[in-house]
Amino acid sequence: MPLITNSIDQARTAYNALEARARSAEARAELLQAALSKAAATPIEEQPAQLRQRILDLEAENLKLRRQLDEVARFEADLSVTNLVRSIGMAVAVGEATMPNRTISTVGASVQAYVLPAPEGVALRFQQPELGASAAGLSTTSFELVKVPPTSDAEAPRSLYAVLEDKQRVYTDPFWQSMEPANRLVAEITKVFGNIAGWSFPYLLQSAGTLAGLEKELARLLVHDVPGPLLQRYEEAIDSLLGQTSSLLSKPSHAAGDLLALTAALDATTRGTTEFVP
Repeated sequence: MPLITNSIDQARTAYNALEARARSAEARAELLQAALSKAAATPIEEQPAQLRQRILDLEAENLKLRRQLDEVARFEADLSVTNLVRSIGMAVAVGEATMPNRTISTVGASVQAYVLPAPEGVALRFQQPELGASAAGLSTTSFELVKVPPTSDAEAPRSLYAVLEDKQRVYTDPFWQSMEPANRLVAEITKVFGNIAGWSFPYLLQSAGTLAGLEKELARLLVHDVPGPLLQRYEEAIDSLLGQTSSLLSKPSHAAGDLLALTAALDATTRGTTEFVP
């Protein structure tokens, strides 16, 4: 049947066929709706026994699986004690790094949780809110971190804040004023100080890499201005800092000692400039 026709007979035949199909579709829809309504209104007791038993079995199996899942979740450790102590130690180290003339000698913590065995020793599972206020089975775990002072013949580690202050002061010397990387380096340290409330080890690690890259640019500009042996020692300190940042970036987790090592590497590049800048 053509879609467009000038014949009234063809048009009438097409319309009658379309109307018949529409009535047939409406009739089938009404029959389907009636069947669905009847099935929904039939109580489970009046349904076939086999179907009713299958529904009950599925509900029982679902309930059993939910209980097993709750038990597994209850006894799955949230955090190992080792990682907890390491993370607190790093938090203390970062906090101490923001203070140029102060140190944190000791810090303690006490947590209430379920104590569970773990591959690395002991782990903690914290109380879940949905379990209510009951403290049944909870244990209190307390620990204290004490900083061991260096021996009398060893140099105490410097604060990162003080190290960055020295680096900024050094690169504001007139010796560096004509070198654009030195100006960017000073600005980068200013930005780090401006974000001191948001210091974290990943942030400090990223900033240290930026500073090392700028110092590497400066070393290339000094080829004709600084004696070879002095420049070589300066470059070695920069390469050591770059290696330190690269190594730490590849580590899956970090400890307070990593921050101390990074601080010492940053300090070494600053001290390397004192051989050719008064």
